[in-house]
Amino acid sequence: MRRNALAVLLLIAVACQPKSDLPKLYPVPNTKLVDETGRAVQLEAMKGNVTVYNFIFTNCAAICPIMTNNMRAITPKIDKDAPVRFVSISVDPARDTPAVLSAYAKRNRNDPRWTFLTGDLGAIVDLSINGFKLAANNPARGAEPLLHSGKFAVADKEGVIRGYYEGTDGTVADEVVGAVQSLLDE
Repeated sequence: MRRNALAVLLLIAVACQPKSDLPKLYPVPNTKLVDETGRAVQLEAMKGNVTVYNFIFTNCAAICPIMTNNMRAITPKIDKDAPVRFVSISVDPARDTPAVLSAYAKRNRNDPRWTFLTGDLGAIVDLSINGFKLAANNPARGAEPLLHSGKFAVADKEGVIRGYYEGTDGTVADEVVGAVQSLLDE
């Protein structure tokens, strides 16, 4: 009898856990990249954190500055102690070396949880297209512009993408913050 009561209490506790309405879309691949300090980073290292991703490049004069400003608007709206990471991945690794990303981070980063990554172009294009299911191209040497998505992707603590948000929209910060809060409550 006591065992049944414990089982019922456990079932009630599990059923009462908050669940996000966000769908489970795609797992973030465990791609190996390099951060702005030159340190190797496996994307699997983001697990345990809700993670906000975007794809940019530092020489972009179109959507990237808007996306970077929108990421800057998101970071202060998330509790500094929350298990959340912010990741910007360069789609132009030929120019966006760790040193260039480091300088870019110094000008733009407003939260120590925000990481800037680069790596092999083929791996980044594959990551964007096949992993994140976002647009990207592998242009011929010297070709412009680099094609990449203007979306933010938000992944849960298990490393599963749960939503995409238009990175150039003026309301994206509030939308992403809402998604992050929902996933933190899971």
